[in-house]
Amino acid sequence: MCQLCGAEARFATVEDSAVSRRVLFAAAAGLALTPAVLGSPAAAEAFPGDGVDLILHNGHIVTRALPGRSAQAVAISGKRILAVGSTNQIMRLGRRGTRTVDLRGRTVVPGLIDSHFHQFNAALDRPNVSLLEARSIAEVVTRIGERVASSASGAWVQARSGWHESLLAEGRLPTRNELDSVSPDNPVFIPRGGHVATVNGRALALAGITRDTPDPVGGVIVRDANGEPTGVLLERARSLAQAVLPPQPSADEQRRLLREQMAEHNALGITSLTEPGLTPEQIEIYTGLWHDGELTTRAHLLWRIASLADVDAAVGAFQPRAGDDLLRFDGLKYLSDGGVEGGFLRDPYQIVPGEQPSPGYHGVQLLPPGGAEELAEMYRRAARHGFQAQTHVVGDAAMDFIVDVLDAVNRDTPLAPLRWVLMHLFLPTGHNMARMREMGLLASVQDHPVLLGANQVRWWGKERAARAIPIREILDAGLIAGGGTDAPVVPPNPLWSLGWMVTRETLRGDVLGPEQGITPREALHLYTLGSARTQFAERDLGTIESGKLADLVVLDADPLTVEPRSIRDIGVDMTIVGGRVVHERA
Repeated sequence: MCQLCGAEARFATVEDSAVSRRVLFAAAAGLALTPAVLGSPAAAEAFPGDGVDLILHNGHIVTRALPGRSAQAVAISGKRILAVGSTNQIMRLGRRGTRTVDLRGRTVVPGLIDSHFHQFNAALDRPNVSLLEARSIAEVVTRIGERVASSASGAWVQARSGWHESLLAEGRLPTRNELDSVSPDNPVFIPRGGHVATVNGRALALAGITRDTPDPVGGVIVRDANGEPTGVLLERARSLAQAVLPPQPSADEQRRLLREQMAEHNALGITSLTEPGLTPEQIEIYTGLWHDGELTTRAHLLWRIASLADVDAAVGAFQPRAGDDLLRFDGLKYLSDGGVEGGFLRDPYQIVPGEQPSPGYHGVQLLPPGGAEELAEMYRRAARHGFQAQTHVVGDAAMDFIVDVLDAVNRDTPLAPLRWVLMHLFLPTGHNMARMREMGLLASVQDHPVLLGANQVRWWGKERAARAIPIREILDAGLIAGGGTDAPVVPPNPLWSLGWMVTRETLRGDVLGPEQGITPREALHLYTLGSARTQFAERDLGTIESGKLADLVVLDADPLTVEPRSIRDIGVDMTIVGGRVVHERA
């Protein structure tokens, strides 16, 4: 039984009592938590020294990315920020037992919040073969062969999804024949992101895919000139192979993997994230870790929906915004089209030899069994019950359709208070962005081109590829937006994402649409207060201010002043979540 289901009362926020007493005492004494007051003798009396747990001082503390505010020091009490100010002011608050950290000029930013991060999937990926460092088909095949050699005969061999064929010398995915050369008997499944996979002959056989298998609705089985499957599966065709994969590991093993993954993300400066589309069983794993006090990243959970029955199940199981500041269930996620190779486009895709041969291919539109009418009712029912809904939208035709549907829903139930989000926004039009703003819809944007940029050019052409995810236009349209990565589709490092937002440079060194770059301050704002707003969390997260939750990241360089191409090389020295140091580099 899900520990969150029907039990939102268990998640009532219990404020740190010591902090609450000190804040109430200060209010009764007529004190405001300002730098001037904190430097006064009255402040030391109002806040007994044993209540200050941690002080960071002698640094550059970016308290708010926009419009741009900073301080030298910060004091933390319990899980919240007690005060910010100058080093002299804040150091006066320390007493016996207070840990002090001399920043030596280093930069502190608010905790980095990824507005779209498949952390659970990344955790399940951990045991699989990493291909991100491979630079040729031969290297991919070798790494798969090494895993085959250490596996039992007939056992599945799987790779991690966070890599891309554009980094290979050949610029393409390996085929069934190449994989068969090292794995004739072991089925091989190599996902790439969340929409594409390539498999070997044994996996095709287990999935029942032959030259006579028709393309599933919303998917493509890539075939060679003779009509034989090459092993490459796009969109819902990938699901044919996924259906025969071995079962997930035990719940205990999933918990272990998720703990390890959170620690890895803490080391990147990630303090909070939105999990965009979980099953009830995966939500149960999260709630188990929450119950045992083992969460080290805050998680804003979305239940994946594909039908009206899914919406009804979520409505029956949860109340909107059930949870506390560490774990919160807030809504639903719907997938309206595919990725770069399957986004629903107005104009047709380019011909891609060996992968996309149709001159009339427009991508895939994903609809529930009852079509557009069922989708509209799914949204209406979610809105009437007060849920947030976030919708995956890549192609311009997909956005036309979704904005029309949401406009009709908005006339029935205003969406602005529910903060509905359109995710990814690869090819939004000015007209649709204006309609989003009128309805109070938010956006979440990620750095997909870091890995996917080459395929955007190959499949869409240079003009569409360069404009993809036009953050400059999105912000100029007045939309509230959160930043992120969509990891493990792309690497999870938020500094890489921040750097791409400024430079628009891919891992291959290409620059796509430099005119869509934004300033470092704007990028940091998206990753802090912008993302917090997509989670209903701006009162507690996104800035470094007294009374807010103590989520902070200590960096070894200042992302606001370094040369933009160096932002992605910045290291994380310390990560703090709710006053707790969850990562510290020696």
